[in-house]
Amino acid sequence: MKILSLEPEERKDLIRLGKQIKDVKGAIRVRVILALDAGYTIKEVADILLVDEDTVSKWKKKYEKRQFFSDWLQEYYAGYNGKLTKEQIEEIEGFVKKHTVTDSREVVKFIKEQFDKAYTIPGVTKLLHRLGFVYKQVVLVPGKLDEAKQAVWLQEYKSLEENKKEDEVILFGDGVHPTHNIHKTKAWIKKGEDKQIKTNTGRGRLNINGALDMETMTVTTHFSETINAQETMNLFDKIQLAYKDKTTIYLIIDNARYYKNKDVTAYLAREGCRIKLKFLPSYSPNLNFIERLWKFMKKYIIGVKYREKFKEFEYDVHQFFDNIDQYKSQLKQFIGTDLHLVKLVA
Repeated sequence: MKILSLEPEERKDLIRLGKQIKDVKGAIRVRVILALDAGYTIKEVADILLVDEDTVSKWKKKYEKRQFFSDWLQEYYAGYNGKLTKEQIEEIEGFVKKHTVTDSREVVKFIKEQFDKAYTIPGVTKLLHRLGFVYKQVVLVPGKLDEAKQAVWLQEYKSLEENKKEDEVILFGDGVHPTHNIHKTKAWIKKGEDKQIKTNTGRGRLNINGALDMETMTVTTHFSETINAQETMNLFDKIQLAYKDKTTIYLIIDNARYYKNKDVTAYLAREGCRIKLKFLPSYSPNLNFIERLWKFMKKYIIGVKYREKFKEFEYDVHQFFDNIDQYKSQLKQFIGTDLHLVKLVA
């Protein structure tokens, strides 16, 4: 059994680093790690590279504790960033802020082309962290988002919430269409190992229309073959039945066509109908709490288990909503209580 395992990309970067580094001792360190990854024992590596076993063990431990390559080879990179002037570093910072840089190699190339200086990937990584950059997922925002309309709507919602009477309730509604397949999620996995979850080729999906009550953390759902005007009115029937003690039911929803269908409009105008629709600004999923409920379902219910048959998938989703009280504390923490505005970066 290997005593050290590298990820494929990690191995490629180390091989590349081993070819670039000029310091002999630093190059030996790289070869030690690559040899251990290749399956050699500490004694075999020590014999081949003419170093003692304690040194091999020490370098291995330092490598495992490192955060970046540059941390591990710190003494060989001391002062390397100093080759760049303050103005050049500011140019690099501006380049990274202006562009969506997904790979440090892009910055390595920029430095070479602009300043004719050779930086390694570990050296650039250290520089970027020193400049305050972190490597994380980009944030997707709707291209047609209107910040001003969102801000106005949020103030109106806060006013509605603050002035809500005892016999009124505010719900957040939306439809979702989970598919019979695994939704990829993250989990804690031992370093160097993989945790596999089977996928399937099923294309079946569920159609769920729901309304989330943030005060009680309960949800009224309606499963159907499709989501249209008629099924929306069926959901409205369920909501009014669930909230028989409320004189007014504010339902916050997006601008889907079926909410504005003439039959739905007639339903809402009927005598005795207690539902009042409150439309979100266009392209504003960030202002709908129920979107976070759907995300929770995909991450913690759908994404953690392989279901061979669609019936098993359907059963588990129903079980989640039928027993949602069991998840109340998790949902409160996951969904939170604050709505946030999306600020578009120029």
